[in-house]
Amino acid sequence: MSKISAILISSALAISLSGCMSSASPEVRAFEGIKATCEANKGGKEIDAVKVTAEKDKVPTVEFATSQPGSGVKAPLAGIKSAQTKIISEGNGPAFTGDELITIDFAVFSSTTGAQLAANRFDGTDSASQVFNSKESKVYCDALSGVKQGSLVAFALPVSATDPEGSLFVLKLRKVYLPHANGSSNAPEAGFPQVVLTPKTGQPALVQPSFNKPAEFKRSTLITGKGEVIKKGDSVTLHYTGWVWSENIDEPFDTSWEPRDPQTPMSPATLTIAEGSVIKGFVKALEGITVGSQVIAVIPPAEGYGDQAQGSIPPNSTLIFVVDVLGINK
Repeated sequence: MSKISAILISSALAISLSGCMSSASPEVRAFEGIKATCEANKGGKEIDAVKVTAEKDKVPTVEFATSQPGSGVKAPLAGIKSAQTKIISEGNGPAFTGDELITIDFAVFSSTTGAQLAANRFDGTDSASQVFNSKESKVYCDALSGVKQGSLVAFALPVSATDPEGSLFVLKLRKVYLPHANGSSNAPEAGFPQVVLTPKTGQPALVQPSFNKPAEFKRSTLITGKGEVIKKGDSVTLHYTGWVWSENIDEPFDTSWEPRDPQTPMSPATLTIAEGSVIKGFVKALEGITVGSQVIAVIPPAEGYGDQAQGSIPPNSTLIFVVDVLGINK
C-alpha cells in the first residue's frame, strides 16, 4: 500500500469515527470513557432456545422446554452452570456496565416449570430502580453488563440452594444512570475547599480550607459532563455530599454515597430542582449544569436554611455541597 493511500484511509477512518461520536445523543455521550466494573454478559444455547413474545405495555410471555419438579427430568434451562443472557430487542441508549442505578420493568419465571413468579405492569408506571454492583449483586451485574438502555433482555440464573428451580428474568431497561461524574476535569478555582475523590468510586471528600468562608453564593464546575442541560423543574438523579463550613470540617451532615442503614443498599438520590423541593442554593448550584458534571457549591444561610436549625445543621450555617449529576428523569 502506498503512503498516500495509507494517509487517505487513515483520514477517512478518523472522519468516520468523528462523525459517529458527534452523531451520538448527549445522553450516550455522557457515558464516554466509563469503564466496565462487571464482566460482559454471555449467551448460551439454552437461553437462545427461549422464545419471548412482547407487546407494548404488556408483560412478556415466554416459551421453552420445561419439566415438573421431582419428575427426574431436568429442564434444559434449569441445567445451566452459569448465567446466560439473550438480547430480545436492542435499545440505542447508553450501556449498563456495572455499579450503576438502572430503572427496569421485570418479569420472573421458573426455569424448571415456566411459571411466572413475579412481574410489574411493564408499562412504565411502576418500574423498579436498583443498583447492581460488582460485589453483592455481581451475578445480576454480569448478566446485564453491556445491555443498552431501551433493550428488552432475557437472562437465566442457575439452580442454587436459595433458588432450587432456577430463574429466568425478562427485563426492559428503561433508564441507565452514570455511576459518578464523568467528563473533562477543570482546574480548581480559588475560594473553594479542595475536593479529593476516592479512586475506585469517585466519592468526594474535602480538605480543610485555610481561608474564611465567603459571604455570597459560589459555584464551580469541577468536571464538565457531555450530557443534557438541567433546567428548573427537572427531576434529576444524583450523588451528593453536604458539609457545614466550620473551623473543623469533618463528617458530612448528609450524603447519598453511604447506605442509610445496614439493611438499605447505597443508592443515588432523585430530587426535583425547584424551590420548595430543595433549598434555593441547591437550585442555583445545578440549574444549567450538564449530566455527567461534578459541581461544588458554597451556599450562605440566606440561600440555605437561614436562622433555623435543620437536624444536625446549626442555625445560620454556610453549607458546602459536592454533587455528581447522574441523569435527568423524563
